[in-house]
This record gives sequence, structure tokens and C-alpha cells, in this order.
Amino acid sequence: MKAPSPGKSVEELIEIGLSHHNASRIEEAFKVYQKVLQISPENPDALHFLGVACHQLHNNDLALQFLERAVPLKPNNSAVFNHYGSVLLTIPNLEMAEHAFRKAIELRPLNAEALFNLGNLIISSHELNLNLEEMEIERTNEAVELLTKATDQQPQQLLWQVKLAQSVVELGDNKKAQEILDQVIKIKPDLAEAYFVRAQTRTQSKDLLKCVILSPTSHRAINNLGFLKLRQGNLKAVVPLFEKATKLAPNDPAVRWGLANGLLATGNLLSGWKEARWRHKKPELFAERTGLPKEWNGEKLQNGKLLVYQEQGIGDELRFASCFDDLTKTASVPCVIETDARLVPLLSRSFPKIEFIKKLPRSLENITKIDFASVVEKHGLTVHAALGDLPMHLRPSVESFSTNDSYLTPNSSHSDIWRKRLNSLGSAKKIGFCWNTALPHKKYGDYFFSIKELAPIFSLKNFSLVNLQPTECEIELKAAEQEFGVNIYRPEEIDMFNDLDQVSALIKELDFVIGPMTAVISMAGAVGTRCFGLNLHKDWTCLGTNRQPWTPSMTCFYKETANSWRNIMIEITELINSQ
Repeated sequence: MKAPSPGKSVEELIEIGLSHHNASRIEEAFKVYQKVLQISPENPDALHFLGVACHQLHNNDLALQFLERAVPLKPNNSAVFNHYGSVLLTIPNLEMAEHAFRKAIELRPLNAEALFNLGNLIISSHELNLNLEEMEIERTNEAVELLTKATDQQPQQLLWQVKLAQSVVELGDNKKAQEILDQVIKIKPDLAEAYFVRAQTRTQSKDLLKCVILSPTSHRAINNLGFLKLRQGNLKAVVPLFEKATKLAPNDPAVRWGLANGLLATGNLLSGWKEARWRHKKPELFAERTGLPKEWNGEKLQNGKLLVYQEQGIGDELRFASCFDDLTKTASVPCVIETDARLVPLLSRSFPKIEFIKKLPRSLENITKIDFASVVEKHGLTVHAALGDLPMHLRPSVESFSTNDSYLTPNSSHSDIWRKRLNSLGSAKKIGFCWNTALPHKKYGDYFFSIKELAPIFSLKNFSLVNLQPTECEIELKAAEQEFGVNIYRPEEIDMFNDLDQVSALIKELDFVIGPMTAVISMAGAVGTRCFGLNLHKDWTCLGTNRQPWTPSMTCFYKETANSWRNIMIEITELINSQ
């Protein structure tokens, strides 16, 4: 098509620009739209289409400038708001993008692209927060509804169908997701993305392998294949896969975290701890921490004071607390450790040389923000370290771990009270148990089990059973008592989720504790109670061993490819009977 001749009207130029645009001649269209602005600087159509063109040319900063001018000039145009939202996603400003997509749908409820974009935004955001909270479930349902409407209007958009399947997976309906994906693959058997998502609905490697064949540079698929091999217990295959993914995407935090998992799980601690620092850049863990002094590099300090800031969950805090004694010896200066308020009494008693402070407030905006300036000034802090980085400095090998059975000291008066209460149950040995996490997570449901799967434990004779499940579970306890003919003691005097100082004293007085790898089993190992930790597979916390080097009193069992936990439960039963 020829360039526009002089004297063309604005309307004619817009038409010429659109002809270029629709023929994918984006740069030519851009030049024509610029010509329009020379004639009419605030022309809403030219501003709109320039924004779209810049977005397609990957110049999103300029695209945003044009669309920010177009939006107030076309307040009733659904397409403008949809394109504005698409550019905002690249900034990224998810909150404003969501508002723009919702406005586009309000103006035109059947705007298929806006419906898809909003549904896709919601699901993509959910990858950062997969806890089974009511609001998140509600938003996931909304995403499914939006994506269903979008695909109903444009069923030929197979990638939209794949995203719909992804949203259904988030709701836990793997069967429906498989049906959608099977149909997509039937239409287009070489669509790698369909195999990638379908792989999330099953534990076989077939779909991921197919995805990699179709898309050899898909670092996400290769990374997921590494995690799948880890889950299957095929440790020899794990690190090569993670290394391959890292070569393809060296700056992807998820891929580097995968490599860290593989290295640590296979016993390469020195390299693994260094790779694990990439967790700080993962979107779901990223936090903007300001006011911190310089970072500690593991050296002996001549003066000053060290801050260790809190990260991750209670189970991780309990695990890394095994490093605290060595921390004070290595740093050789006073230490201040930020921790969950529920752990302050227990940790302060266990490590009297260390000052523990309650976790600072976190802003819950698009990016988590924590300001340490006032704490640094108050305590005269001169260096800092992340809690999860302590092993990098203090645990270079499995041999560097302490062999002490315990490192946490419960309140002795609390222990006396619990000893008396437990003794009132009789002289039989006491078995504490739990079966699920306090914070269910859609991705990790297979790591836990139902109370009924503890049946072999309930069959033990001359043992007293003690509930340690930190969630509301009375219906399940009563059902288990009725089905298995047992009596289960409920420690109703304490809040199992919040009163962790009391929980530590209770667990210390038990003879055995059984459960999945949650804070409960971490607490048992930390106070030195004989415990049996059940995991789906060996992971980074095993550090290339068959155990948890952090907690010598723990014996680990791995389900891996087995269909149920029954054989493991039977093995634990036999171990308990033999002691």
C-alpha cells in the first residue's frame, strides 16, 4: 500500500492506518497515526491505535502514554479500556489493569478479549497465592466464569481453552480440566501449552515430555519435569533437568529455585544454598525490605550487632532455629532475630543469648513492604541476614549439623502440667498425631492424608492417642473414634495454632508424634520427641540423606509413587511396637 498522499483528511488517514494495522504492518500503521496527530494532536482514535501499535512493538512505556491520553477522550469505548489494561499488565500494575478490564466489560459485557484478559489476570495472580481462602476461591470461580464466556464466543481460540483448563485446575477439578484439554489436543495435537497444563492434572511425566518435544526451549516444562522426577524419587534425573532449564532461562527465579531444590535434595549443599537465594526474587516471596544495614557474609565480626529477618512459615522458622547456637558463636556479636510472635517465648528461653523481636508489620499491597529503619536504629544493628540464608554460612555439609536430639526448651512448669494431664490417661505410652496442615494449599494436597489413613496407628494396643491437629476437626475425631473404637484425647486447654509455647511443652511430654511435614512435626523434632515425619518424596530439607539432619529425633518416610500411605503407617506401627 502506498504512503498517504498530502491533503488526506484525518478520517482517511485513520482508515489507511487501520489497513496497515490489520495487515500486520505495524510500523507503517504507526507512522500514519503519527501523521494524524500532527494534524489533530488530541485525536482519540489516533491516540488509541498508537497505543495499540506501540504495545505490539513492545514499547509499552510509550503505549501507556498514548492510552492514558486516549482513555478520558473515549470514556465509553470498551476496546480502549481493554487495550489500556493490557499495557498496564506489562508495567506491571495489576490493580489498575483489573480495573480497566472490568470497565471494558461493563461497557460491553460480551467483549471476548476483555473477558479473557480479566480471567487470565485473576488466574495468573492466583499462582502467587494458592491458599484455600474463601476470597481466593470466589475469585477463581469468577475467572472460570469469565474464561468460559470468552471461549464460548471464540471457541477457535485454543490457547484461551487452555487457560480455562488452568483455572479449572486451580479449583481442583482435574477431571473437567482434562476433558477440556483432551478436546484441545484432539483439534491441535502439537499445542505444547495444552500438554503443559494437562501435566498438572496427573503425576505421570508423559505430558511434560510431550511438551518438551514440541517446545524444546520451554524452560517451564523442563523445570516442572525436574520437580516431577523429584516427586517420583528419581534423584539422578533431577539436577540435569534443572540445569538445562537454568541454561534456557538463567534469570527466571522459579527455575533457579528449582535448581536449588535439586542440588540440596541430592546433597550439594554449598551450591544449593547459593542457588536458594533466588527465592528472594520469586514473586510469591518477594518483599521490599528497606532500612537494612549491609548484609552479613558469614564472617566473624569484631563489633556491631546482627539482625536476622524473618521469612517463610513456622515450620521453616523452627527448622532454621537449629542454626541459632552456631550463629552466636560464628558471628561473635549480639544477635537480634525477627520472628513470628507465637515463637518469641519459646525461642527466647531456648537461646537466652539472642534477643527475639516480633515480626514487623507487612504491607499487603501489590508488593509486600517492610521498613526496618526504626528497628535498626533502636537496636544499633550493623549487619543483617535472611533467616533462610543462615545454613549457607553455618551448614556447608551434612556433617556440620548438630547431633543433639533437641534445641528448643519448653517451659518447665507447662511441661509439669502436661505430664500430669497425660499421666491421668493411664500408664500407656502417648502417641500424638496430626494429618493435615493448618493452611491447606491447593498444589500440595497430596502431601497430606485423611485421619482415616491413620487406621494402622489406631489399631495399636496399650497406647493413648493425643490429637495435635491445629485446625477445627471435632467431626473427624468423633468419626475416627466411632469407626476404629478408640478414645482420642483433645488438649482443649490450649489453642493448638497460636499457643506454640504450650504446644511445645505438650509435645515434649509425648512418647511419639506422627504426622506430615508440618510445623507440628518440626516442633516434635525440635524438642527432641521421637517422631515420624511423612513426606511425599525426598526434598531439599533431606539434604541428600534419608532423614532430616536438622532434627535427629525424626525418622522420615516417603510415599513417592505408592497409591496410599498404608504401608508406611504399618511400618511406623511396627517400629512403635518394637520400642
